[in-house]
Amino acid sequence: MRLFLAGVLFLAGLLAVCKPPSYSFWKLSIVVMEGGHFIVLPCLLLAALSFRSGVLDKLAAALFLGSAVLYAATSLRAIRVAGGLEKEFAASWGNPAPPAGGFQRAKALSFPDLFKGVPIGDTAFTTLVYEHRDGRDLRLNFYAAAGPRPSADGNATAASHPRLAPCIVVLHGGGWDGGVRSQLPDLNGFLAAEGYAVASLEYRLAPKYRYPAPVEDVADALAYLRAHAAELGIDSARFVLLGRSAGGQIALQAAYTLNDPAIKGVIAFYAPADMVFGYSLPTNPLIMDSRLLMRQYLGGGYPEVPENYLGSSPVEHLAPSSPPTLLLAGRADVLVSFQHTVHMRAKMGALGVRHFIVDVPWGAHGFDYVFRGPGSQISLFFIERFLAAVVP
Repeated sequence: MRLFLAGVLFLAGLLAVCKPPSYSFWKLSIVVMEGGHFIVLPCLLLAALSFRSGVLDKLAAALFLGSAVLYAATSLRAIRVAGGLEKEFAASWGNPAPPAGGFQRAKALSFPDLFKGVPIGDTAFTTLVYEHRDGRDLRLNFYAAAGPRPSADGNATAASHPRLAPCIVVLHGGGWDGGVRSQLPDLNGFLAAEGYAVASLEYRLAPKYRYPAPVEDVADALAYLRAHAAELGIDSARFVLLGRSAGGQIALQAAYTLNDPAIKGVIAFYAPADMVFGYSLPTNPLIMDSRLLMRQYLGGGYPEVPENYLGSSPVEHLAPSSPPTLLLAGRADVLVSFQHTVHMRAKMGALGVRHFIVDVPWGAHGFDYVFRGPGSQISLFFIERFLAAVVP
């Protein structure tokens, strides 16, 4: 039994360094890489208990030791990556002034927080209804900004003046045909605790609704938030769009094409930013049928509707006037290739678009799912500072 357990733990631990072969193993790989630190000590203890004279016991001990190394790999790599990214950000963006309540993350990586967790704040929200242009009601979860923040004139605080907070508009992932606005709410509570209002949107989904429907929904949500800015405590001149996966593509697309001066920045996790490239390099169908998702969203394959693939590619709409952009992506992503981020970085650099890339070498698609994990902690650090820079 002990040898069997050692073998299972070792094989699962290999997902920290090997690509997952199927959908279920992709999900497991996120847990292994972002939560594997919890398994290290048990593996070491089991190795010590298994180190006896018998051959099978020694084999079990070796497997437990190997498992401990694999489960510790992400956290150990994160130390070097976090420090390097901190220096890179300081060199290119300086040290933005923190919000009124200060930054919650002093360092990009905190080992104690890997175990005790990252403080989230109040995740209570109000469900609001906004109407898009064809008359259908859509909903958003609104998280009110907490704590005092400067008002629009930069002098009065919330204690003496109605609070006017920047608003982060969040777009969920789900392959354009799924996902819900309540997805991964911890970040919303974290940002609200720091003094930002957060609106997590519902948008129309494929295959019933196709591109550019979700981008239209973003525009309508922004109009709704502007119309109700005073009662919600929102500064209607300061919005930042934030999306994950398919939601990241929508967020980037909206930021670059709506020509809305109130969109001060955009944040995208592991976003398919080059749809033509994405169609040319499909995902392993045992994990996800990426071409099916793209055909549903864009109305056909690239040979049939090339204009939709070009039109929906954020990389094609970048311009020198595009808002500052924060991209967070993992090199171990088997759903959305890291090359999307490479293409974006090259184009933004050529055009002079202010940007920063959080390059997570071990990162899988969804690496921020474990909120206390190394990938999520690093992301939080740079999201805080990016927001402080673009919506001070």
